[in-house]
Amino acid sequence: MERESMRIMPRIFQPFLTWLTAKPLPEEVGNAYKLTPTFHIAVSFLLLFSGVYVSAWGYTESSIITWLIGFIFATSGVKQLQVLICHNCAHNMVFKGKKNNNLLGHAISSILLLKPFDLYKHEHKLHHDPKSLLTDDDDTLSYLKEVVGLTPSDSINTMWRKLIISAFSPIKIARSIFQRIYQTINSKNISNLTVTLLIWLSITYTAIYFEGMEVLFYSWLPPIFIGYHISTTFRLAAEHTWPSPDVLHNRGIDFVTNATTGVFIGEALIIKEQSSFFVKSFNILAWSLKMLTFHLLVRLFIMVGDTPCHDFHHRRPRSKEWPNYITARERDLRDGSKPFPRNYIDCWGYINTVSKNFESFRRAKSYYEATEGNLSTLSTEN
Repeated sequence: MERESMRIMPRIFQPFLTWLTAKPLPEEVGNAYKLTPTFHIAVSFLLLFSGVYVSAWGYTESSIITWLIGFIFATSGVKQLQVLICHNCAHNMVFKGKKNNNLLGHAISSILLLKPFDLYKHEHKLHHDPKSLLTDDDDTLSYLKEVVGLTPSDSINTMWRKLIISAFSPIKIARSIFQRIYQTINSKNISNLTVTLLIWLSITYTAIYFEGMEVLFYSWLPPIFIGYHISTTFRLAAEHTWPSPDVLHNRGIDFVTNATTGVFIGEALIIKEQSSFFVKSFNILAWSLKMLTFHLLVRLFIMVGDTPCHDFHHRRPRSKEWPNYITARERDLRDGSKPFPRNYIDCWGYINTVSKNFESFRRAKSYYEATEGNLSTLSTEN
């Protein structure tokens, strides 16, 4: 097993590896420190503001690398506030009262100019409905279809090409910004619209007063708009897999278990016993470099918060253990995930997971061609 192979690393590194991979060691399931919603809120804002500070420093010092590091951390904070905090506010699970969850959800949506919280709650309700999931009414599929341009007729390489182009396309980033602004202005919740306008006027006034418009333009806005778009595009490609056409058609309890997988970040540390000390050392060094560069980037920038364990949320959407998603999912897996007919599906590596999802989307072509209203007009591209 990939996670078990990492035991060779010193014990002091294991908690970090558990967070990075989102997969705990067996002994950590019952002994892990219990996290709270407040902890995740604090970490998310810390990532955002520290990232903005570092990128502002990088800009003033003309250091592209420093600016980029800050940009990555700030984007991580923005995405965690959206997919972890706002998401659970929509489920009324951050605070005990519905009112406080709505207040925090609206506040975060206003500060970051996200999709209006009321609209997000409505669309997310459809996302959790087995009748809507992976149909045109599902915001995940509609994004992949309309923004990225994926169709089941595409080859795997074509899907990857479309995904990468869509993530970094200046035109699609601009459209994303315009849509968020338009959705906010067009919101039927006048009080929320008023609060959003006041917040952004205050941010702008503060930047002007302290002569910090450059910080606003080069450190605050990029992660909120550009980083958010890039991260969202790559993340949604890993969010769901497509069951077989018959399971898609029936949409029973097995549909939920086959439409989501765990997406664990990293890869096995392969060390052959017969290898020399120098070969083992080189393998450990090469593995460590990859874990601390590519895989860490994926965890911070794309698969943020509890997104590697998104399948746990779909199986247990009302679980109060969401702040401890890593151990909660592993415990449920160990206990058999009853009453679901199939236990959790583990998939390692972001690229590997997305490629498998793309392949499953291709296999679902007959379902979408035969089902009215679901991708009824398939693109002839490729």
